[in-house]
Amino acid sequence: MKFILMIWVCSFLDGKACLPPVEYPKYQNSWYECHRLAQKESLTLMSKMGYKYVNDNKIGIKYYCKSVETI
Repeated sequence: MKFILMIWVCSFLDGKACLPPVEYPKYQNSWYECHRLAQKESLTLMSKMGYKYVNDNKIGIKYYCKSVETI
């Protein structure tokens, strides 16, 4: 079994509004690897958006590692 990472960028300014999820194309070999990638990518995304934008819009990152059957 492999895992695929899905990440949502959300604003918690007025409730919760999320952009459509980004599905990362590379399969991860374990739940552990997928979650480590999720944390790394979350930091990268927030860094790209910048301190002011993240604070002003109350940005948060939501992620999920979806199991997929592989042959």
